[in-house]
Amino acid sequence: MGLKLASTLAIMFLFALIYAVVFTIGVWFLPGNLFGLLIMIALTILIVLFQYGMGPIFINWMYKIEWMDYDDFTYKYPYLADIIDKVTAIQEIKTPRMGIIHDDNPQAFTFGYTKNKARMVITEGIIHYLDEHEQRAVVAHELGHIVHNDFILMTVVFAIPLILLTIARWSYYAVRFSGLRRSRDDDAGSYIVLALIVVAIVSYISYYIGFLVSLFVSRIREYFADQHAAELTENPNFLSTALIKIAYGLLATGTEAEMKQKQKSSVRALRGLGIFDPKKAATVAVQAMDENGQISKRVVEAAAGWDLFNPWAKYFQVFSTHPLTAKRIQRLNEQCQTYKVPVEYDLSGARAIKEQQVGKSMAGEFITDLVIKSLPSIFFVILIAFTAVWVLGFFGFLVIGTFSSINNLVLLWAIGFIIMGFGVIARTSFMYRKGFAPNNIVELVTNINVSPVRPVASIIEGLVIGKGTPGYWFSEDLYFQDNTGRMYIDYRFGLRLMDFWWAIRRADELVGQNIRIQGWYRRGPGPYLQVDTIWTQDGRRFRNYSKHMTYISAVIFFVISVVLFYLWFAVI
Repeated sequence: MGLKLASTLAIMFLFALIYAVVFTIGVWFLPGNLFGLLIMIALTILIVLFQYGMGPIFINWMYKIEWMDYDDFTYKYPYLADIIDKVTAIQEIKTPRMGIIHDDNPQAFTFGYTKNKARMVITEGIIHYLDEHEQRAVVAHELGHIVHNDFILMTVVFAIPLILLTIARWSYYAVRFSGLRRSRDDDAGSYIVLALIVVAIVSYISYYIGFLVSLFVSRIREYFADQHAAELTENPNFLSTALIKIAYGLLATGTEAEMKQKQKSSVRALRGLGIFDPKKAATVAVQAMDENGQISKRVVEAAAGWDLFNPWAKYFQVFSTHPLTAKRIQRLNEQCQTYKVPVEYDLSGARAIKEQQVGKSMAGEFITDLVIKSLPSIFFVILIAFTAVWVLGFFGFLVIGTFSSINNLVLLWAIGFIIMGFGVIARTSFMYRKGFAPNNIVELVTNINVSPVRPVASIIEGLVIGKGTPGYWFSEDLYFQDNTGRMYIDYRFGLRLMDFWWAIRRADELVGQNIRIQGWYRRGPGPYLQVDTIWTQDGRRFRNYSKHMTYISAVIFFVISVVLFYLWFAVI
């Protein structure tokens, strides 16, 4: 199916959801009863329009963007201005306002109101880590969003599920608080209440379906922008290699001799941290390149193997606004034949690498992860099931003997809360495992048997080159580089106040410093390292207690269990 057709059909489906729900309400209710609903829908639309109008202003406030006069931009980056001028001339649109964020995390984005009133922002990382062809491809991708008017389209697309949610909430509160509750004694009142309940259920289901379809449309728009970049550059490989460097953090830094020369200063800087000799990482970095000094095909295939074959990738894809990187590369590869260029990274060896690491199937690992992640919830559901049996026995619908006493129910829940507490401890032990060992980014990114639940306990050393969200004032996360690649560092503490304090007091201080990080490497969907401890070269140490915060729920479960045991033993 073509991208344009898929996008159109998805949008039509969203409008069909709204039409179906409103039509159902219109059949069951008189127009006068719809007045409150129409007001709520109107308010929802006003909120969406407010967000659309104020969004660019908020972005200007929240991000440290240096806006450049276009003549200055053309003078500094003529090869980028060339492709911008080409698109604006062909499409007959105004030149977007250009901005730059002084951060080495390679990112680019566009925002604005229409294709004639757009803004494009790139970070210094785009200039620093990508070659000119790749930079042009990234800019062409962002221009694709502008040309396709994605600002307006995605505002409409994501507004539709909100309208469906508004309908669902209106139906729910109409049943709960309106005068219809007082009309249940007559047949008409009961009929209306039942109808409202049905509408609420249908609307909630439609909301979730609509939300997933909205995400699908967003992914289609990304593919569309990728296609636009391939058309402009006439070589899809340029965007593919840019995505590899941006999403996987892999480095291509020249020939082996050039690479070794560049490592010397880094080796001197990091040796003082004393965890392991950075020369080893330099050797790994050289091995990760081909004979031309480019990222080796095998390394890319291993990094892409997670996207292609790990079951968690499919899960994250459904709930993501962007397609997985490997999927984008595969689609770009399909376009290479159109422009008569050879595919640079065909990912054909990814399956063999995956089977070498984890075998033919990862279903066992995925199911184990899901069970571990849901342990307390699973025990709670079992408790509810036993309680339901107890209720049926208590009222005489089932014969369960002495189990139907209140005393036994309290004992059941006391034991259940203990089990849930130990479930939390078991989950934490699995998700925050011990055994931290020296590692590097290439070895981590090429590990396919990893997930948000199943981490690799690692210690890495290198340089903080930017913030996790470049230019964002309140970004608590970091962007890190060692001798083999770059990675997102997740410092999220779990408490908003602590995250805010770290963002404004510490995150900026660490940018530009050589550090050692102990933490858990995870993937979901992008690769990242969750921090346990950070050591700086000047001897400072920063702990992250997100692991310890998980024990709070276990303590709560144990306290509740003690109270229930007391009631069971002393009172009941």
